[in-house]
Amino acid sequence: MNLILKPAPGRVAQVVIAASFAALLAACASSPLPVTETKPAPGTPAVGSGPLWTRQLISGNFRCEFGSAVGIKMGDGLQNVNLTWKGKTYVMLPVKTATGALRFEDRSSGMVWIQIPAKSMLLDSKIGQPLANDCKL
Repeated sequence: MNLILKPAPGRVAQVVIAASFAALLAACASSPLPVTETKPAPGTPAVGSGPLWTRQLISGNFRCEFGSAVGIKMGDGLQNVNLTWKGKTYVMLPVKTATGALRFEDRSSGMVWIQIPAKSMLLDSKIGQPLANDCKL
């Protein structure tokens, strides 16, 4: 006896949609989009000098969710960023990302600052928790 199983019509559509979605995600992951919207920091050097992140960094006093605040300013010699959080200043070094987001870390304290054009966030990598989210100028 030959049994031929036919999937239900709705199930075929689900499989096709899932496969299409997976292909779309794979295509997006293979070529990350660069940050196209930038706001130069005050005193930023002319285009073409210094690392690329120095021209993309947004600096100033950020207001975050739940009333918290983070201060960001260019560090010495365009090599780092000074982050101020709860009265303490951290020297943050740039970390390369595949997504185009700006990422800075102070490995000794575990502080991580991530900046994208829409918002920024401060994380504590030692305890694995966000400290400040939805930070904007």
